[in-house]
Amino acid sequence: MCLGIPGRVVAMVPGFGEQLALVEVEGVARRINIGLLDEPPEPGQWVLIHMGFAVELTDAAGADQAMSGLELMGRPRDDPTVEQAGRRA
Repeated sequence: MCLGIPGRVVAMVPGFGEQLALVEVEGVARRINIGLLDEPPEPGQWVLIHMGFAVELTDAAGADQAMSGLELMGRPRDDPTVEQAGRRA
């Protein structure tokens, strides 16, 4: 497993040849390039994101483990500045 930001796939973005997906990270949906994955993810699947690219498929447990690792390096999930920063970006 690589260190990445976990997100859940909401939907594929039409018109981009299965290269973009709408992925929700901590309540914020963003367009993420999924072209590096061996196969396109299904809505509801978890991916690990690095620099706007989905780099690995994972499951809910893997997503939680990745988020826990990120928390060790910075702010906890319930820190209000994390949520505000995510909404501005």
